[in-house]
Amino acid sequence: MWRLRDKTASATALDFVTVGNEMAGSTADPTRGDAVDGIGFLLQMAGELVLAAGRLLSDGEHYAGSALLRQITEIEHLTWTIKENNRNAVDWLRSSHEERMKNFTPAQLRKTAKGRFLDKDYQDHCEQGGHPTVRGISLLGGRNKAIGQLFMVDLLTHSWRTWDQVAIWSRTFPRASRAVTARHRQISLRLYRWGQQDPIYKLMVERFPDK
Repeated sequence: MWRLRDKTASATALDFVTVGNEMAGSTADPTRGDAVDGIGFLLQMAGELVLAAGRLLSDGEHYAGSALLRQITEIEHLTWTIKENNRNAVDWLRSSHEERMKNFTPAQLRKTAKGRFLDKDYQDHCEQGGHPTVRGISLLGGRNKAIGQLFMVDLLTHSWRTWDQVAIWSRTFPRASRAVTARHRQISLRLYRWGQQDPIYKLMVERFPDK
């Protein structure tokens, strides 16, 4: 099961980067790009984060891996918000620091998330790895193998949700839709097969169903 999680994470991450590259193309000035460019860049960011986080968590560097996991949750929040039309990908891509602080911080995104993203969940991610707190001490040294694998399940779950959100959003953008469609079956089937086999994921879905 450890190998399955690791392989699923790394393959999904590489697919994210590929699709993101196809969306964004070779934009000379990212800040002048369109909505498809913006989502393409976000997907590339997610891919690099998933690849690195999966590697760190699998190798016992749980504290560092959890820090990257927090960033992946932020991308999930942002892609969901854009998919729901609460925010615009072009606005994010062209935003200044001041505009991002006003409209795109995790706290601001949760205000319009209709309860989908809980403050406590994000707080846990921050205290486990996003910020230097006492809670992160237990993750040092990779001694707790079980927590590393729990984080791997969380990593794959956030990745799956991010992909579904991008796929839904892409339907109204032909350039994005072409890039997503080319790999949608491959990515979704891989994640589905992992979910069918992973007992931790099954238990999580039973206890916390995604309504």
